[in-house]
Amino acid sequence: MKAWNYISLILVGLLAFTLTFCGGSSDGDGNTGKLSLSLSDAPAPEYQAVYVTISQIQVHRADAADGQWQTILTPHATYNLLDLINGTTAPLGVADLPTGTYTQMRLILADTPDTTTNILGDSHPYANYLITSADEPEAIELKVPSGFQTGIKLVHSFEVESGRTVGLVLDFDAGRSVVKAGNSGNWLLKPTIKVIGTVNNATLAGTVTGEEENPIPGATVSAQVYDADADEIAIVASTLTDSEGKYRMYLEPGTYTIVVTADEFSAAYTQVVASYDTDYTEDFTLTPSPMALITLDLTLPPETPEETATVEFRQSSPYGMIAVKDVNYSESSTDTAPYTVHLPDGVYDVVATCGGLPAIVTPDVEGGERIAIDFTE
Repeated sequence: MKAWNYISLILVGLLAFTLTFCGGSSDGDGNTGKLSLSLSDAPAPEYQAVYVTISQIQVHRADAADGQWQTILTPHATYNLLDLINGTTAPLGVADLPTGTYTQMRLILADTPDTTTNILGDSHPYANYLITSADEPEAIELKVPSGFQTGIKLVHSFEVESGRTVGLVLDFDAGRSVVKAGNSGNWLLKPTIKVIGTVNNATLAGTVTGEEENPIPGATVSAQVYDADADEIAIVASTLTDSEGKYRMYLEPGTYTIVVTADEFSAAYTQVVASYDTDYTEDFTLTPSPMALITLDLTLPPETPEETATVEFRQSSPYGMIAVKDVNYSESSTDTAPYTVHLPDGVYDVVATCGGLPAIVTPDVEGGERIAIDFTE
């Protein structure tokens, strides 16, 4: 799919309203352009649905005073993030903006949901919540930490030109945004969002199958970048395969390690160098693997009850380290909390991060092991 097709996908069904941005343009001539915003999601295969309710979207001009924000859209709509994978987007709206440079956006989450129904056919019980597994579906409210209650700040510079439309996608990573609770019993929503431009991006598509060419639905396909100097892995884009084992994602120009993971299969990977406005095809065949269990004893600092630890399970590849799985945990007690993680059988480096504290790295962890991760020492 070429870039212009992607833009048309985003623009189909856009809300039929525009809101005028109040305030003068940087050049003083009153010229305006448009900002088109839509929402997409990276996958969270362990949940049936993850709902968020967006109340307002605000922007900040480069020449505006610090803290000066302007509301440009008020969708007040509840979205199931897990509907928005494989290139599917939900329109947030189109706004008229004076020409000039904008440096930031801010997403305001609502306290009450809209009047639509969820995948169970029920009214939304909360503004932000998840629905658990299909066996015993349960709606669990996602608490928003106080640090996000004034808005989710997105630092991304974009230029509005006279008579033209700039398109941006807010890629809401549900899997990394949902934080599993510790002793408190609460689940948290700590939003992780990337802003992606829609013009001239590359398209990567393909099929994921087993050894007998049977399609593997629900496999996670991610584009990763490993920074060896910082020892960090960035998940640039990710999606899930559909019922036919097919996937599609959009990439800005760059070099990526494409990693495919699924329960009961070993990870597969390859490297892709993406260029502007180019289509790429990468098919993967996964090798069956038994699942292994790793137990974590996690202790977080008691003075940061809203702090979150991200625990990443890595393996080596010819292209550097890859992330096979990562999970977020929150623990409000000084007592250690045991967590269990199921992974394909193998050897992993376990890397835990928590706020600005130094990372804790436990190398060469195998299935069946129990390891301690203590950020209070």
